Amino acid sequence: MMQPQIVLLKEGTDASQGKPQLLSNISACQSVVDAVRTTLGPRGMDKLIVDKTGRATISNDGATIMKLLDIVHPAAKTLVDIAKSQDAEVGDGTTSVVLLAGEFLKQIKPYVEEGVHPRIIIKAVRKSLQISLEKISELSVKINKSNASEFRSLLEKCAATAMSSKLINQQRAFFSKMVVDAVLLLDDLLPLNMIGIKKIQGGGLEDSILVAGVAFKKTFSYAGFEMQPKIYKNCKIALLNIELELKAERDNAEVRVDNVKEYQKVVDAEWNILYQKLQKIHESGANVVLSKLPIGDVATQYFADR
Repeated sequence: MMQPQIVLLKEGTDASQGKPQLLSNISACQSVVDAVRTTLGPRGMDKLIVDKTGRATISNDGATIMKLLDIVHPAAKTLVDIAKSQDAEVGDGTTSVVLLAGEFLKQIKPYVEEGVHPRIIIKAVRKSLQISLEKISELSVKINKSNASEFRSLLEKCAATAMSSKLINQQRAFFSKMVVDAVLLLDDLLPLNMIGIKKIQGGGLEDSILVAGVAFKKTFSYAGFEMQPKIYKNCKIALLNIELELKAERDNAEVRVDNVKEYQKVVDAEWNILYQKLQKIHESGANVVLSKLPIGDVATQYFADR
């Protein structure tokens, strides 16, 4: 009696194995590499990528291009992952890692075709990695932090090198100084997400400035803003997480009143709560108020008057 056939995989699944699959994986990776190859180097060209939603991006940054390419082949996806991890760890050289990986695969392909077992190939690659690392540590330059000016000029050189293939390579002397200044403002843990970049239309690249502090790209007019001074030196800032306006009740609260006086009391209580908040802020001596929640016109006018 014949055993019933059990199908585990969904329809349309490609279940090829062995050498043909290895070669197909290598070819898939090769085509991804070809997509980013021409972006490398100072004469590298930019790529224009249009995504599903029709948004166009022009970039020559390896990681950006790899993220935007909608790759479905599982082996080629690993190249996207190495570009992402290189970007997260080092922040530069994303195109180079993809090209290197592709080149290794290209050199390995003939051996696979001849029937060399993948294990032997992997062993050889690991051996070559070891030899490379030994050679790199032989050639490496030690950074001396004790000499501040030397350390700084080295950092600036590193920053300028990273910019040489980007759009701003003409202004790299200007920007490398700014980048190093920005990074040196951070503490030892180097939380890079503390460096924010605000883009403002108009002006040249050299008009960029580094603000050692917090910058808001917001210009807004509010009740009484003509009366307000525009510059404060050594000011006191209040950072709030409370609403400075009459609250709209959200909790389906129901208040039943049977005469106008009672209703007036409810309204007055609300205003009193608001005025108490404002008075406390005024008494604290704060000159600048920043709040996560809305600040109403009553509050801004109150502050402007004081």
